[in-house]
Amino acid sequence: MNDRIPLSRQRKTYFAPANRDSSHEFRRKVAAVEENPLLREVLNAMPGMVLVLNANRQIVSANQAVLGILDCAIEDVLEKRPGEALGCIRAKDAPDGCGTNQHCVTCGAVNAILESQNLNAQVVRECRIRVAGASGDGHLDLKVTATPITLEGEQFVVAAIEDISHAKRLDVLQRVFFHDVLNTAFCISAYTNSLTKDQKSVEDAGKLLKFLSDELIEEINAQRDLLAAESGDLKLFLEPVATARLLEELRLKYLKNPEADGRKVELCSVWDGTIQTDRRLLRRVLSNMLKNGLEATAPGQTVTLNCSEHGQLAAFTVHNREVMPHNVQLQIFQRSFSTKAQTGRGIGTYSIKLLGEQYLGGKVEFTSREPDGTAFVLTLPKMRDEG
Repeated sequence: MNDRIPLSRQRKTYFAPANRDSSHEFRRKVAAVEENPLLREVLNAMPGMVLVLNANRQIVSANQAVLGILDCAIEDVLEKRPGEALGCIRAKDAPDGCGTNQHCVTCGAVNAILESQNLNAQVVRECRIRVAGASGDGHLDLKVTATPITLEGEQFVVAAIEDISHAKRLDVLQRVFFHDVLNTAFCISAYTNSLTKDQKSVEDAGKLLKFLSDELIEEINAQRDLLAAESGDLKLFLEPVATARLLEELRLKYLKNPEADGRKVELCSVWDGTIQTDRRLLRRVLSNMLKNGLEATAPGQTVTLNCSEHGQLAAFTVHNREVMPHNVQLQIFQRSFSTKAQTGRGIGTYSIKLLGEQYLGGKVEFTSREPDGTAFVLTLPKMRDEG
């Protein structure tokens, strides 16, 4: 059993109760489950992961699917909570493990368990978690079905966990792709109709059609690159990139973009230097940062771009005056999280993190608070090893 989690009378928590069973109480509840052969047979007959939790959300039993998927023995998961067993990065930062981090308020798994206990009914929730692995952080989309049961007068929760990552990923990618491509296609169609008007309209429409055609190609390439990045097949092409010129190109590009209608895009305190990086990917990351800033900005307001030098690092910042809701801030970089589920938008911040850190070798961070507004920052090394 897990002896690394110390017991104490006062436990700090930002969300779910932090108490854990004493060793004696925990062993008694493990025995209650183990001595019920029918329950054990039913658990192992389930093809997916199933956990049995005590009232403090600790694992008292797990089926063979759990042990096979996690490649561990039952002793490795006993006493842990679900997030601790699965390797959720939030559990490591929490004051008392899974469920007690401030981010846990948005976790579908712990909410399903707590609601099941409170309502004494089956509860189904989806959750998104980031897990730590040998090759870096990964993302899981799970469906958790929590069902309360009583054994020998003790209350337990059976948590069935289904990995829906592939289905969710496909759904999000399809919605984002079709949303963006259709938006651009509709714009092309509208401006094509204006070609039947006077000569001035033809000239203006021709310029916009060229811009929108380029945007359509960019959206298709962005989809291709994101799929390649997730599979680890995206290749870098390093070259010198002038920071001021790149930001000015982005500013001019988004002056024509419908998303900037009524909004200003300005450069502020730009370091005019050169870094070695993949120009195309950097442009894509900064474009997503700028697009997100514009979407959050009210007409008449301004989104600013800047770049600053910090020794061997260059920091690119996109700032707007709006402040994100706290629950959005807690989930902003999760893979399938979207603030715009109806339209399919929202994947941009995930791709910023993926491309900016895993491929460009930088660090992506954000701040969002009153009265400063929201700023996304991409910090990159000036030089990259081409090997």
